[in-house]
Amino acid sequence: MSARRSDHHDAATGRPGRVLVPLLLTVVTAVLLTACAGAESGPASGSATPPARPTPTAPSSPTPSSTRPSSPTASPTPSTAAEITEAVTQWYEYGGGTAMVSLIEEAEKAQSGRAGEEEEFALVILDFSGLDEALDTARLFGSIPDPRTQKTWSAAIERLDEGAREVLASAPEGRTFQSPAEAGQALRGWNTFDEGLKNLKKTVARLDRAFGLKPPSDPWEKG
Repeated sequence: MSARRSDHHDAATGRPGRVLVPLLLTVVTAVLLTACAGAESGPASGSATPPARPTPTAPSSPTPSSTRPSSPTASPTPSTAAEITEAVTQWYEYGGGTAMVSLIEEAEKAQSGRAGEEEEFALVILDFSGLDEALDTARLFGSIPDPRTQKTWSAAIERLDEGAREVLASAPEGRTFQSPAEAGQALRGWNTFDEGLKNLKKTVARLDRAFGLKPPSDPWEKG
């Protein structure tokens, strides 16, 4: 399509079109010349390289055989109860537990800007900056190496993030009072936020009950 347009432009204007066509021809002929050169060097190298053919195959053959034993050992996954307990304990003690406590504390702080259900008119201040950082830190530590605990942990992160975003999106722009639609959006956001808190509490209970892992003090009482 572009080559035909450049031909019409050449007929109308002259010089610009003539510059583009020889360049295209030069590229094509260069490719053809290299192809011909490869074809001519093929038989010559073919006659001269029969003894050299086993040389390139020699390094490639031991490479896959050497990598095969290293791949299964490089990704050990806990399967027994003892291995899962050890992996979860390492996740918790090497930062996962601290990230979980921080997420609980920031989620509790974020709720301070939540209007009570009995309040018809209330001035609230929404601040999810600390929660946003805590969510990023929680994701940084990856998944908990126990399927049941990971299920509630990932649900807590997703619901807290989703709920906070929806509440922030319901804030009116340039106005003091929310519209009925914005108030309904805020309510849905806080309900989603509550689901995140429930899953977070389930995660804490599961870690304590199944693995004996719990923070030194109750983070829920600090909020």
